[in-house]
Amino acid sequence: MSDILVKALGYNSSARIYAVTTTDAVNLIGDRLSYFPSALDALGRVMSMGAMMGGTLKGDETVTIRIDGNGQIGRIVVDANASGEIRGYAENPHCHFEYNDFRLNAKATIGDKGMITVIKDLKLKEPFIGYTPIINGEIAEDFAYYYSVSEQVPTAISLGVLVDTEGRAVVSGGFMIQLLPNTPEEIAIEIENKIKSMPSISEMLSSGFSPVDIINNLAKDAQILSETNIEFKCNCSKDKFARGILSLGSKEIKDIIDEDHQANTTCHFCGSEYHFSEEELTNLYNDAKKAGK
Repeated sequence: MSDILVKALGYNSSARIYAVTTTDAVNLIGDRLSYFPSALDALGRVMSMGAMMGGTLKGDETVTIRIDGNGQIGRIVVDANASGEIRGYAENPHCHFEYNDFRLNAKATIGDKGMITVIKDLKLKEPFIGYTPIINGEIAEDFAYYYSVSEQVPTAISLGVLVDTEGRAVVSGGFMIQLLPNTPEEIAIEIENKIKSMPSISEMLSSGFSPVDIINNLAKDAQILSETNIEFKCNCSKDKFARGILSLGSKEIKDIIDEDHQANTTCHFCGSEYHFSEEELTNLYNDAKKAGK
């Protein structure tokens, strides 16, 4: 089953519902950059969150999620857009923590303190930037808190990744329910009770549930609005890395030329490598000098 995001209305059109799978995208990154199981689990959860946040956008709007926790994984960054394109990386993909029963310990991986930053480019003069603290390291709860505090939208979120013994994601996905304004309290209670009675998102996905199945399980009166393919897509390029080298300034570029005579760069998101010869570095050095850097 290919990765897909499904959007719907439910509960007498009082709630927006999103359900997503990101298994292929997560494994693509994990395979390219050799993620350990706990790191893959954490990144997969945030990528599913990013895909659903992307689903709330329109046109060429974009969203960037940044998680800075006190866990061993370091910073996690995910970019997404309204077209279903996502990418993500973790600062330390080689960390791994388990509970005594061998379940992956996301809280130890991410940490229980830190900040979540959400940057939405809505094609206005300035981007929307929201901040909330990490409340416990359980990513779904942390993002539900973000929506409640930063965007004032009552939201229930479930995220899950099931990693096999070879370190690959068997399933990765999630769902999100957001209450629309003036939703009666009894509907909020009904949704809360429904979610409590359901299996976990990982159990449903590993049992063969599709995002549509999950939505229909959440709301008997669900109206499917759209289905969008989710695809890992990185927009890195040699030109972008060249601009990054240029920003170092002429002195640092000269040091690289004198010491290494070349430079090799790697994209954190997709693992693509870009080589800069001594001649290319010299051109960048000259450009930096001309610009007074």
